[in-house]
Parts: sequence; structure tokens; C-alpha cells
Amino acid sequence: MELTKEYFDSQLQKLNNRMDGFATKDDLLELPTKQDFSSLKTAVDHIQEKVTRIDQRSDEDNRAALKDIVNLRKRVTALERHSGLPQAQ
Repeated sequence: MELTKEYFDSQLQKLNNRMDGFATKDDLLELPTKQDFSSLKTAVDHIQEKVTRIDQRSDEDNRAALKDIVNLRKRVTALERHSGLPQAQ
């Protein structure tokens, strides 16, 4: 086989066709870096901490409201007993 310009052109064309799906340097520069992932993880951690605090606070508020309801129900029952009114169920 003779090494001609046509041979090299055809080999380069085949190589280009095979490499069409590969990432270019510009494509790789657009990908996130380790630093990008680190800052994203930090942001997610902060959000998770806030969600946990909100969840705990909501739980505490719900428990306090339920205790208030129980205490109010006891007071209403005691008032109904002393006033002679029919007791609510």
C-alpha cells in the first residue's frame, strides 16, 4: 500500500467520524468542578439543617397545642360539673 495524501485523508476522515460523539475540550470545561460540587453540598447541608430545625419546631408547636387542648378540655369539664350544665362528649 502506498502512503498517499488520499490515504491519509481517508484515515483522518474515518477518525473524525469515530470521534464525532466524543466530548471536546470546551464540553469538558462546562462540566462542574469538585469545587462546584463542594459548594453545592454545603448549600444542601445548610438547607437540610434549616429543614430539620423547622421540623423540630413544628413538632414542638404541635405538641404544645395538643397539651393546651387537653388542658382546656379538662377546664371545660370541670366548669360544666360545677355549673350543673350537661357535659360535652
